[in-house]
Amino acid sequence: MNVNADRLTIVQTSASDQSNGANMNKFAIAAMLSAFVSVQAVAAEYKGNVGANLSTEEIIGIQGELDIASLANHAPVSVQAFWKYYPQGQNDIWDTSAIGVVGIYDFSSITKMDKKAHPYAGAGLMSVSHTWTGTGAPPAYNGVSSGLYVTAGLRYFFTQQVAADINVNNFGDLTAGANYNF
Repeated sequence: MNVNADRLTIVQTSASDQSNGANMNKFAIAAMLSAFVSVQAVAAEYKGNVGANLSTEEIIGIQGELDIASLANHAPVSVQAFWKYYPQGQNDIWDTSAIGVVGIYDFSSITKMDKKAHPYAGAGLMSVSHTWTGTGAPPAYNGVSSGLYVTAGLRYFFTQQVAADINVNNFGDLTAGANYNF
């Protein structure tokens, strides 16, 4: 992946280049971790959450989210990092996993809904890894790709610490989960 200050170039790798795919995943994980560490160092009054979810496509996921409103002129925005896993098949398995970072905007301040309901939308980048495990012929593509991630949903806060989350996204369709706020 080539990165410069003005532009992000995303490169898709082929099956013969799996080692670069593993390096891309390591790079993406390191970038997400360093972003979270640097943001926390800047804003001590941070709020955030961690959560787990399951989609109608049987994709499982975990995420961590940090409120960056104090860094964004007090706009209701946050940064979320996620990992999702989608095993397909029983004997011959085509595994797909994704890691990504997404910016989330909370619309609760401009909607006339219950104060416990927080509609949101977000967009970001994800890296998707495909692997084949089995005895049959592997699919034509086995490697890593990157692209846009979009989501929109609703969080409902049962308490200040616990919220239900239901959303639609382009890696898992309809997804439901729970978040723990800290």
